[in-house]
Amino acid sequence: MKLLHNRQAKGFTLIEILVVIAIMASLGAIAWVAYGAIDKKKQNNLTQQNINALATCLNSYFNNTTNTDKTPILWADGGVESANALYQMLNCDFDGDGKTDKGLTPFCKELVRYEPEDESKPEGIHYRSIGNRKFAIIDAWGNPICYRLGYAKTGAKLKPGKKSRNNEKETVKGKGINSDFDIYSLGEDGLGDGRTNKDENEDNISNIKFLTK
Repeated sequence: MKLLHNRQAKGFTLIEILVVIAIMASLGAIAWVAYGAIDKKKQNNLTQQNINALATCLNSYFNNTTNTDKTPILWADGGVESANALYQMLNCDFDGDGKTDKGLTPFCKELVRYEPEDESKPEGIHYRSIGNRKFAIIDAWGNPICYRLGYAKTGAKLKPGKKSRNNEKETVKGKGINSDFDIYSLGEDGLGDGRTNKDENEDNISNIKFLTK
């Protein structure tokens, strides 16, 4: 009579399982970091492309506007108000209703309204409400894209309705870095003012070319 030998069931030990779990966790962490880096680069590239397009459109506005009350060259020196001024000129929305004013044509036809609560994300350069009858073009993180007037063309307006002694609208010299204008996003962290090359400005995205040491 042949004796049947019991075969010991083979399996993983607790240590082997823990090692596998650790390896999988490490690979997952590496994949997550890589995905984050790719996503950030994508957002940076999108914002830079949009800012380049906005700069081209603003140049066209400055070169073609008649600088009247209907299409004024608005002075700005950064901040939320400057974001609204940039939007007003490029969308020709000076009455603040979120649409191009009647009889005018937007200088940036890629602008499309997108509010944070919107379920779908339309294609184009987004703008959103930032207050009572105020709007701003936004970057990939949903923050306003700011604008500063530099030493621009004669005809830049001081304030709506204010004129110089000779009844001509005066040139306003802003504090921009570029000779004409600056358009910039404060980047993912939303910090910095775009004027210097300090740490908080390192992720700024703009049409400004900083000089590095």
